[in-house]
Amino acid sequence: MKGPCAKSQVKCTLIARDGERFVGENLCAVPQVVCPREPGEGYDKCITICGQSGHAETMALAAAGDKARGARAYVEGHGYACRDCQIQLFSSGVEALTIGAPPVEIAEAFA
Repeated sequence: MKGPCAKSQVKCTLIARDGERFVGENLCAVPQVVCPREPGEGYDKCITICGQSGHAETMALAAAGDKARGARAYVEGHGYACRDCQIQLFSSGVEALTIGAPPVEIAEAFA
């Protein structure tokens, strides 16, 4: 069973042009109590120790497939998207990246 990252729980929501939403999270196959990465260290331990499949942005792109083209990305739980994720998002055709929660649709607000 996958669990949350010990350092930061990040969620990326891609909203396709047709309004469909695709969500990715930085879940770990082997969650740790304390993050094993030292300050300034890269993300290698996320994979080798925590068994993370990918960053939230990467997971959202995988879920969206071709619908990523023209989509808007929203990243929550982190103050930025790393350079690799930015490159992946924009080279997949994502039109905009916002740090923060996606807009709530009227129908969802009254559900």
